[in-house]
Amino acid sequence: MLIRYRQKLLTAMLASLSLWSSAASLSLWSATVDAQIFNLNNRATPRITIRVGSNNNVNTVSFSVPANTVGDDTAVAGSNRIRIDARIQATAANPLTGYLTIDSLTNPLTNNSSSSNETIPFSEISWTASDGDIPMGFYQEMIDQPLVSFQSSQRYRDFHTFSYANTEVIESGTYEGRVTYTWAVP
Repeated sequence: MLIRYRQKLLTAMLASLSLWSSAASLSLWSATVDAQIFNLNNRATPRITIRVGSNNNVNTVSFSVPANTVGDDTAVAGSNRIRIDARIQATAANPLTGYLTIDSLTNPLTNNSSSSNETIPFSEISWTASDGDIPMGFYQEMIDQPLVSFQSSQRYRDFHTFSYANTEVIESGTYEGRVTYTWAVP
């Protein structure tokens, strides 16, 4: 019996980088879908899952930038790390390839505390990876920035630690924006 696969798409968002009186906060919204385990006949139901953050809670990364160091090119480390877990499952006879991309262009970091609507480019935010399954990098202010792709049946899991480059002199306030993670099988 042949099984037809429809396009599968899951999305999680990285939301809200805030700078208030030279302090920042990066929040993350997560989406989770449970994975099914292979049966004895190796007729796994095709499935992809993604989890960004922990459980279904909003995860926050804070950046504290002292007023006298704003824009002095001294990178500021985030307060905690974020888990990213992407899985893909299919039969060996009908493998699938999944693609993890991010959108850091659509919802820029905007100062909502000011009438000026000043923005900070998301390219000021980078991350390191604990083991490199989902590699280190920085937001490139693109709609479909590729992060990783892999075939079924695999699971990629990593912890990212974020850093704010602090290269721009900015107006104090609360900067909010959103990065969307998309895990898709075309």
